[in-house]
Amino acid sequence: MIDENTNYLGAISENNGVRQHIQVEPEDISAPNCITVNYNGSVGEAFYQAEPFWASDDVNILYADGWVMNKYNALFIVTVIKANRYRFSYGRKWTLEKMKDTILKLPQAEDGTPDFAYMEEYIKALPYGDRI
Repeated sequence: MIDENTNYLGAISENNGVRQHIQVEPEDISAPNCITVNYNGSVGEAFYQAEPFWASDDVNILYADGWVMNKYNALFIVTVIKANRYRFSYGRKWTLEKMKDTILKLPQAEDGTPDFAYMEEYIKALPYGDRI
């Protein structure tokens, strides 16, 4: 790996998953505004990614599908994901297939859909939430 400026995400539990900064071809860089979850190494560690990155094979990348992700509702969801990591360990990795079968309990709007506005307002209302 050649040192440069693209975030390289590994299956670690600190520094937002960034192991180092490397040189990557532009077409190989993953788009930001997503959640990354380790299924190997530090299983269940989740992070919101606000910058472009390249991730190792030990990291699942989750993008919003049918809703708009922002850093606030993503941080709420990251916390819920981390609260469920105890169910998975090295012997029972949280692979993408298992993630698709995992039910995460989120606040619900009156129409039965996840209440993303509530999640966003909750994070903003936390101490120092205005500095995120």
